[in-house]
Amino acid sequence: MSGITILATGAGAPGAASIFKAFRLGAREEGRKLRIVACDTDNDAYGFHLADAQYTIPAGKSPVFIDSIKEICRRESPDIMFSWVDPELYALAKNKGQVEVLGPKIVISNTEAVEICLDKGRLYEYASGLNIVPEHRLARTHADFEEAAQALGYPDRPVCFKPLEGHGGRGFGLLDSKLDSSTVFFAEKAANVFTSIEDMKPIFRGAQTPNLMVMEYLPGKEYTVDMLLKNGEPVVTIPRERARISLGISNIAKLERNGEIIKASEQLARKLGLDYNVNMQFRTDSEGKPKLIEVQPRLAGTTAASVGAGANLPWMAAKLALGEDVEKPKINWNTMMKRFWEEVYTDGARDWRL
Repeated sequence: MSGITILATGAGAPGAASIFKAFRLGAREEGRKLRIVACDTDNDAYGFHLADAQYTIPAGKSPVFIDSIKEICRRESPDIMFSWVDPELYALAKNKGQVEVLGPKIVISNTEAVEICLDKGRLYEYASGLNIVPEHRLARTHADFEEAAQALGYPDRPVCFKPLEGHGGRGFGLLDSKLDSSTVFFAEKAANVFTSIEDMKPIFRGAQTPNLMVMEYLPGKEYTVDMLLKNGEPVVTIPRERARISLGISNIAKLERNGEIIKASEQLARKLGLDYNVNMQFRTDSEGKPKLIEVQPRLAGTTAASVGAGANLPWMAAKLALGEDVEKPKINWNTMMKRFWEEVYTDGARDWRL
């Protein structure tokens, strides 16, 4: 069978290794030759050592980002392109035609859908009729922030916040008046998310302070939903509980056939007109009802959980991009994924793993 070259950005992302594994697994099972061309903004991205070719590229918001991708396409002639880097997604969706004329099919949703997903304010407006949006307020100044927190019940109830266009857990925080600074300092790890109204004042003085979404605190379970869509219609939808999280990344994930979350995810995906790989995040409120946290129009960093359960979503998306048929996978809903660190070594001349 014919070989495939996949161009993938985000080679230094935590989930890159497992996604590369999924690509190679799919190719191996179908007897196809596979070549992975990896890109990242970091010269030392570990994923460079797991790929067949490597390129350092500018950031997704750089004016020369698309030009760099086009040049790589001319050199490598990829069949498919993936990105799981949020700041790159809008540029790729907007300039999809410029890149695809050079050969690769980009695994990405339409420009408007991507733009909505990357702006939590617009996303919540779009999803408002589905009864899955948490109570929230927008804050552009510290006075707005304080007023929003109080409107959501603070200090009697904890509230959380995040930038409208944040990603990867950046800028997420939690206000909880029941925790004193001494408790936080000594009991929490350095990357704790707890803060106070007063501690946020200097943040709003910064020239680059983004608009914040202040939200009701959801105390229940947290879920990520892995989805694959074909022309806006769900092919497979897999919720998994984020059972243990470290620095925003799931170290233990449990698949859960949660009908309510599956229904909500598919309704929203259809409304947005999403395509290919998508992940959604939910958290349950005090009554156990799932509320939407965010939608990311790309592969999730822990897609490996679904791959291990029988749904190789990265490879299935690649096949859809090539116009090939995919079968609905048989999912082992009892699957639990546990993660650990692994090393890659290089001496400049060769790469190896123990």
